[in-house]
Amino acid sequence: MRDYNLARAVTIALSVLFGLLLLLALAFGLLGGKSSPPLTEADVTGTWHGDRGARLEVLAGGRARLSDASGWECSRGEKPGVFTGEGSWTLGHPPDENPGILLKFSPDGTPAIQECTDWFLLSGTGKGGTTGDGGDVRATFLGYKRGAAELFRRAPTG
Repeated sequence: MRDYNLARAVTIALSVLFGLLLLLALAFGLLGGKSSPPLTEADVTGTWHGDRGARLEVLAGGRARLSDASGWECSRGEKPGVFTGEGSWTLGHPPDENPGILLKFSPDGTPAIQECTDWFLLSGTGKGGTTGDGGDVRATFLGYKRGAAELFRRAPTG
């Protein structure tokens, strides 16, 4: 009888503890974190400089120009190389990733039918920093080879 009471007490205690943890998770999920505002065109347009020399110009109206991006893989299965090309972009948010822009472009020197696509994912919007000029936003391409990722910083817009 004593073992039965002890087992029952442990089961009740674990149930109460689980319930409290669930309530805390819900409370912090609903009350604790502010969701960041959705990205706008103004958050992504401008010139982005990579820490290894790449440059991405994101222009208003959906045009983009990528220069000297190394370690990037074209979605058509190309080996990593240094890419320069023009194309387009759209705002988006891939599942389980930071928000960003989807880039589609053809690398210079390749047939026009070869189109490369990749997500350029942003960390932060630059709206909450000390300057608010967007200069503290960081980004990287999702399709970079592991260990070859280049960290981009947007040039201040203000």
